[in-house]
Amino acid sequence: MKICLVSDSHDHRRLLASAVTEAKGLGAQVVLHCGDLVAPSTLHSITKLGLPIHIIYGNNTGDLFHLSRIAAESKAS
Repeated sequence: MKICLVSDSHDHRRLLASAVTEAKGLGAQVVLHCGDLVAPSTLHSITKLGLPIHIIYGNNTGDLFHLSRIAAESKAS
């Protein structure tokens, strides 16, 4: 299984989406974000790509409830 491993996106939605899009094109089947995602809305830039998303909270993490909810919904796709 190929994994898209990203971290420290700090709400840079365009860059995060670009990285995940490229990884998906190279065969990634899942996204693992290793901290510092910040705002839950940042996840919306990659949920449309249809990959399950797993997140690890960092020291710059915003709304944990909504981050977890959006990530969990990505796994149902």
